[in-house]
Amino acid sequence: MNRKATALVLLNAQRHYLEEQPDEPVLSRVWQTQLQAAREAGHLIVFVQWDGPPGSSGETFSRGWVIHPDLRAEAGDLRVRATSPDAFNSSGLDILLRSQRVETVNLLALPDSEEGQVTAHTAQTLGYTVHAVLTQA
Repeated sequence: MNRKATALVLLNAQRHYLEEQPDEPVLSRVWQTQLQAAREAGHLIVFVQWDGPPGSSGETFSRGWVIHPDLRAEAGDLRVRATSPDAFNSSGLDILLRSQRVETVNLLALPDSEEGQVTAHTAQTLGYTVHAVLTQA
């Protein structure tokens, strides 16, 4: 069995998403645990970075745009940039996942995250088995 047949896709891992949460330190630890478990299971790790408009907390290349420092990418992890609440829209994510023979996508997102809902729907439409991992502290 291909150990990379499952991917953990982190949808709200940018600094501005987590730092805006009142329980950010606890939430960060919960996400670190999810990330470590996926790595130990041999899953592909994909960080989605949403390009934000000028002046927003997630403005592209701003402090808030970068991946939260507690969720560092490691060798072998992948990054995808997106501009829509759908991580598959014009990002190359589908091609990337298929090139790695991914069949199951675990989406790590904040509860009530538009990105989580929209991306989960698209992933299912594209034929992936989807597990939403909507976490809060």
